[in-house]
Amino acid sequence: MRIKLLLVVLLVLPAFAAMAADPVTSPDQVVQHSAKSLLDSVSSKRDEFKTHPEELYDLAQKDLLPYFDFDYASRLVLGLAWRNANPQQRKDFQDAFVHYLVHSYADGLLQGNYSDRDLQVEPWNGVMTDNRTVVKTKVMRANARPVEVDYQMHTTPEGWKAFDVTIEGISYVLNYRNQFGPEIQAKGLDELIKRLNDEASAKKPPQGGTGQN
Repeated sequence: MRIKLLLVVLLVLPAFAAMAADPVTSPDQVVQHSAKSLLDSVSSKRDEFKTHPEELYDLAQKDLLPYFDFDYASRLVLGLAWRNANPQQRKDFQDAFVHYLVHSYADGLLQGNYSDRDLQVEPWNGVMTDNRTVVKTKVMRANARPVEVDYQMHTTPEGWKAFDVTIEGISYVLNYRNQFGPEIQAKGLDELIKRLNDEASAKKPPQGGTGQN
């Protein structure tokens, strides 16, 4: 079972904003307390975002970029292709990947119908001196079993950042690595970069519907 990337980003990224600002707060508390603010903001401005999608993209980029370690995630996603890429290709891939994810996130924000009550965060048993940790959560759904979502986090000079998310045992990093790998072998990294940019630019927030996947 797959959940749109929006759900992952929507629930996790506000947490890292608060975590970076208050390193004493435990990761599970941050996820629990900070998810509500973004969810409420999107819910209250949903109609406005449908009319002015550029504002939604700005919101998505503001929430996404500072708190997700795209440099590390890009290295993991590309694997050998990252090591073989030149500096310009690495930068171009990161920019295209961010562009693609931001627009996917923005599209999904208008489709989801989530609230803070949908998220259950398991108590975190780590210590604050850890360099890496996992925050385990469950997304509750009406008339369906909960979806397990685990947030992989590590420390950086800017504080805690996400670098991978696992949904029902499926890693976001591995999923994209498996998707991009054959495409790079067949067409090359430059063609993948072009596709990601083209698909992101073509995305438009939906004009209706509140379906939850």
